[in-house]
Amino acid sequence: MSIRSLAKNLPADPDKAGWVLGWGVLRDRYPWHFVDVFADQTTARAEAQRRGAGYVVEFGSHRLGSDEFVCGVTPPEG
Repeated sequence: MSIRSLAKNLPADPDKAGWVLGWGVLRDRYPWHFVDVFADQTTARAEAQRRGAGYVVEFGSHRLGSDEFVCGVTPPEG
């Protein structure tokens, strides 16, 4: 069972139109693979663990409807 994405409900990236901020799940090794973006780190970690070795969780910006994800963005406090 996969965890359902709610990416369209995430906060908009104030610097990029059509992009949202959230916790991305991706494989950080070749071949790179972006899975999805989630509202909270706990859910993203559960999906990464379900995917197996090589999948990590990073906070970043995701362009909706694509596999584009830019990490290295500082997560909000709270």
